[in-house]
Amino acid sequence: MIDTISKRLAISIVNAAPGQTSSVTVLTYYIAVTLNLLAVIVLSIAVGGILGTVVDTLIALISFVVLRMFSGGYHLRSLDLCVVVTVAIVTAIPMIPLTEGGTIITSIIAAIIVLILAPNNVYDQSLVTTKLFPWLKGISVMIALSNIFIQSPVVAMAFLVQGILLMPKGEVMNK
Repeated sequence: MIDTISKRLAISIVNAAPGQTSSVTVLTYYIAVTLNLLAVIVLSIAVGGILGTVVDTLIALISFVVLRMFSGGYHLRSLDLCVVVTVAIVTAIPMIPLTEGGTIITSIIAAIIVLILAPNNVYDQSLVTTKLFPWLKGISVMIALSNIFIQSPVVAMAFLVQGILLMPKGEVMNK
C-alpha cells in the first residue's frame, strides 16, 4: 500500500512539474520512506493511546530507532509489513515488566549482541564505507550500554529487540 501510494504521488509530482523534479523512482523512494515513518509514528501513538502507554511507546520507538541508525539491521520485505511489525514491537515493549536487575541484565545482553553483530546491513554501503564500521560499532555499544545508567526497562527491551534484529536474516527478511 505504501509503495502504491508513493508511486502515485511521485508520478503526480513529476507530471505537475516536468523536468523540474527528480525521477519517479527517486521520488517514490523518498516518499515511501517518509510515509513509512509517519505511519509508524501515528499508529504507535494511536495504539499506545489505546493501551495507555503513549510516553513509554514513544520512548521505545526513539530508543529503537536511535540504536538502529548506528547498528543497522535487516529489513522486512515490504514497507507495509515493516509498519505493522514495528508498531507491534514498540507498543508491546512497554507491557513487558522488568525488575531493576532484569533491566541491567537485559541492557548488558543487548550490548553484547550489539558488540558481536553491529554494524549489520548498514544503509547504502557506497555512503557508509567499511572504514566507518568500527566507529558505528563503538557508538552502537555505547548507546546500548547507556541504559545501565538510565535504567529504563523500556529502553532495555528496545535495545534488546534491535540487537536481535542484527542477527543473520531469516526467510521473512531481506537486505
